[in-house]
Amino acid sequence: MSPHEVDQLLDRKLDVCFGHGDQNGDGVLESADALALAARIVAYIGEPFGSDKAQDLFKAFGLFWQHVSAATDLNKDGQVTPEEWRTGLRRAFAEDEAGFTAGFRPLAEALWAICDQDDDGSVDAPEFANFQKAFGTSEENSRIAFSKLDRDGDGSLSVDELLVAWKEYYTSPDPDAPGNWLFGDIWQKEIWDGTRVSL
Repeated sequence: MSPHEVDQLLDRKLDVCFGHGDQNGDGVLESADALALAARIVAYIGEPFGSDKAQDLFKAFGLFWQHVSAATDLNKDGQVTPEEWRTGLRRAFAEDEAGFTAGFRPLAEALWAICDQDDDGSVDAPEFANFQKAFGTSEENSRIAFSKLDRDGDGSLSVDELLVAWKEYYTSPDPDAPGNWLFGDIWQKEIWDGTRVSL
């Protein structure tokens, strides 16, 4: 791939993620958006909002926002624009392995726990599909996504597999990287119209 093609690929992934995060559609990200996205995930998974799992997810999203906003809110105004998002994430996650892990591992752990609805110690394809519904993923694409993210083929996603997927999603220039499927098929034309994610 040419440097331009790499830039286009990474920009599309980051833009899709920005669209997911911009829950009120005002064109910027702020702390309220992070909590609103967490609430959307809790609702689609079907977890009671007052449960320990739900509260842990809200806390993890709050921590994640602290890490992400520190890297992306370049003018420190409490809001992150699409341009700040692209610039900051590329620098923070591609160049700062410790920062990536600090922000994402608690989120991956909390997400894994809330997806494990039957508390059997595993996250299977139907449980993961409930998470992906929050991002507008179809059942068919969710099955494809699960098969790609379940790298060891044991029928369950682990916290480490989720972390690898997030890392690839945000940093990999490979169009075939399995982690690109973390939020479903982001290559569909209707997913991103240049301004908003279609949910």
